[in-house]
Amino acid sequence: MTRSLCLVLVAALVTLTGGAEAQPKEPAKNVTNGIGMKFVWLPGGNFVMGSPKEEKERGDGETQHKVTLTKGFYMGVYTVTQEEWQAVMGNNPSHFTGAKNLPVENVSWDDCQEFIKKLREKDKKPYRLPTEAEWEYACRAGTKTPFHFGETISTDQVNYNGEHIYGDGKKGLDRKKTTPVGTFPANAWGLCDVHGNVYQWCQDWAGEYPQKDLVDPQGPETGLLRVLRGGSWYYEPGYCRSAYRHRGVPDARYGNVGLRLCFFAE
Repeated sequence: MTRSLCLVLVAALVTLTGGAEAQPKEPAKNVTNGIGMKFVWLPGGNFVMGSPKEEKERGDGETQHKVTLTKGFYMGVYTVTQEEWQAVMGNNPSHFTGAKNLPVENVSWDDCQEFIKKLREKDKKPYRLPTEAEWEYACRAGTKTPFHFGETISTDQVNYNGEHIYGDGKKGLDRKKTTPVGTFPANAWGLCDVHGNVYQWCQDWAGEYPQKDLVDPQGPETGLLRVLRGGSWYYEPGYCRSAYRHRGVPDARYGNVGLRLCFFAE
């Protein structure tokens, strides 16, 4: 067989098989699970976690450090709703009810673990709470300002206690209750209510940030309190900042605390 004929046959074989090496499958950008929960794909990357020293109302535990997330993951577009919780757990523990698509609240970190266990059994995906680093990465969506939409905040953008102001902002509504998920504009990755409405449990134990750059941080190995992020309808706007760190007793239930899920692609 001549050399030229061999090259032609090899080229034809490569064309038919799609190449000598299979290309990795790109994850779907948006997925909806068996009970209607929507998730969006977030690629891995790096960002500066924490807040700059000049940020208004900055907390002592927000030391800036570079974080690298080596794997992309799916993040819930919304916090878990009461309907979704009911579909999995068969009950609704929430204090605020009556409207469609209200976030579930009044759930402890321990309750969330039971919800995740049952949802995994039901839908066969590795659901979990996000780490604190994943949560802030998702919230910021590439931004460096106190909020994903800029330097200040209004009750047209977020559900918080509008009797208080942040920076150059103005007073607004104090709704004194939760609002349906998706009421306010999403961030650049399509995630809604990353600021305000209900605090969101994270997987991590609460602890101090290490004074170094981190790769895929998981938080302290042990602790007494679990991380909460995002602010809520009850608190003033400074608590809604992307970098703000709150914490709670893992078996306690609060009327302004819910959850958002994530999972790695299979």
